[in-house]
Amino acid sequence: MNVKAVINTICSEIKSHVDTAVVGLSGGADSFLVMLLSAEALGRENVYAFSLPYSDTDVKTFNSLSKMYADHIGVHHTSVSIKAVADALTATISGIFDPRSSSALSTLNAGNARSRARMCVLYGAAHHLNETLNKRVRVMGTGNLSEDFIGYDTKGGDALADIFPIGQLFKSEVYKLLEYFRDQGKITEAMINRVPSAGLWENQTDEDELGYTYNAMEPAIRHIIKHYSHIDESGLDPIQHFVWNRHTANKHKHEAPFVIKLRDEKGQMIP
Repeated sequence: MNVKAVINTICSEIKSHVDTAVVGLSGGADSFLVMLLSAEALGRENVYAFSLPYSDTDVKTFNSLSKMYADHIGVHHTSVSIKAVADALTATISGIFDPRSSSALSTLNAGNARSRARMCVLYGAAHHLNETLNKRVRVMGTGNLSEDFIGYDTKGGDALADIFPIGQLFKSEVYKLLEYFRDQGKITEAMINRVPSAGLWENQTDEDELGYTYNAMEPAIRHIIKHYSHIDESGLDPIQHFVWNRHTANKHKHEAPFVIKLRDEKGQMIP
């Protein structure tokens, strides 16, 4: 991979579609890279980064990292607790099914509520900035190809954004771009968080939850993409089976909503 050419292409596309970038920072490699690329493309003064902690653990770990990243790059940075929003959302949903309980949801469902709460804050902030600046303010997606292909994200949460700058980069390639910026002296090795976590609950890591590392899954994803139109499930190895099953179950997260066709191209009703 020609890393410099990839960075130039991404930055050019960002400039074509965005004037002001809104980025949710998790303390992880992906959001850090998206913030870096946005600052390279638009100038640091046109990037608004948000740390969105839920718990004290988030504040002391992920939030401290994301603040350090934002301060180092020099972008606008604000920390906003999502606890009240996420807890209210969780309690409301729990109350639908069990009015006597405020904690009837599974850990995963409650974790997804945190992801959706974060996205609500980001879009609200983007709307305000759009009204204030009268520019093309866009929420930047931070998903990468390794995550997105298996649907390791939240529908209505981090699967939602206006532009995904690194959506076609494998996790290994994300690190290559960060290492390029490190070698250019723009960041340090200590800033590259190599333990992926979605931050959905205490001590959660992507690889513990999935059961495979991104490095282990990457060859399987590459194989499936290459042979996508004629996959033979009987010929898949266990990791390829895992990737394929996750992909087929979750690909709706990255597809436009299905609209039932009732009119032809001239606007006339078909039925």
